[in-house]
Amino acid sequence: MNFLECFNDIKCDMWQNLSDTKDPIVLYGMGDGAEKILDVLDAKNIPVAGIFASDGFVPKKKKLFRDFEIESYSDIKRRLGRMTVLVSFGTKISDVIENILEISKENTLFAPDVPVFGSGILDLEYFKENLVRFENVYSKLSDDISKKAYICCLKFRLTGDISYLRECETDADESYRNIIKPYPGSTYIDIGAYNGDTIREFSSYSTNKITVHAIEPDIRNFKKLSAYAENCGIKNLTLHNAAAWDKNETITFFSRSGRNSANTTSHKNAKAIEVLGINADSITQKAEFIKIDAEGADIKALSGCRRLICECSPTLCVAAYHRTEDYFAIPEFIFSQNDSYELYFRHFPHIPCWDTNFYFKPKYV
Repeated sequence: MNFLECFNDIKCDMWQNLSDTKDPIVLYGMGDGAEKILDVLDAKNIPVAGIFASDGFVPKKKKLFRDFEIESYSDIKRRLGRMTVLVSFGTKISDVIENILEISKENTLFAPDVPVFGSGILDLEYFKENLVRFENVYSKLSDDISKKAYICCLKFRLTGDISYLRECETDADESYRNIIKPYPGSTYIDIGAYNGDTIREFSSYSTNKITVHAIEPDIRNFKKLSAYAENCGIKNLTLHNAAAWDKNETITFFSRSGRNSANTTSHKNAKAIEVLGINADSITQKAEFIKIDAEGADIKALSGCRRLICECSPTLCVAAYHRTEDYFAIPEFIFSQNDSYELYFRHFPHIPCWDTNFYFKPKYV
């Protein structure tokens, strides 16, 4: 079956289904995701009948979100009966995912794909406009797991149907053992190091006998990273309180003290500060492994790795879910710099389609 034939069963996208449904549409959850979903629904003139939280998580005092009073699931179910539920938050917590699955047994349920950063919705129109670019990436994927995950994640993003995600999940251990394969003595650059979680993960496979450059711009995250570095046992660990960028300059950064701190923002209540932007090429002469999770600035961060990518061909792990165009723009950029890579794609358990990565592995390694 060729690439396009894999989508023969997709007759319309989720947004068209929402326009056509006779059931009341409700959002499950609040926050940035709900804000973005409501904005798209408003633009498409699709009415919303309410917003709910899980039973036991509704404030005792009346709380409004975009003029909707927050209800419990039990209360909104009694009020509306059968509904179309839109999951409006992200989670990888198994108990929360199980609760979502239980709700899906009683209602039509979608998890809308709205970009974490930037604009543009991956609907059928967008898919058709960029079909050649999606197909070109698919043709470069190096194993069946990658091809299945790429197709399933695209189908999810088009339809909001979480069963596609469940169908293609793998875990981090599989990617470390079969793709990344860390080893002692290597140099590892962690772009978006957060609190040291991915350094800890990487070193559990490579041992502590590695050289690490950790880049994290958020000051509160950086304090947690510094506390981890003091006791992690990695002697050659250099911390950079900066944002990965294409050149060394001062940039505006929006701090949220979490994974979603970034140089661009659509988040409310994010504080704008000035931070140093640095390019990875300037901090080390070599690298065998680079991880990039730059919260929407991934291409900028990759641009700052041009020399390393061209001269060293490091194994790359790049987050693939921040912007709508990431599914083709990230591979296009890297292959324009170095076409000697094998390409892999993995999705770890998460609703919606986050925790999804491209892996670029040098051939013959």
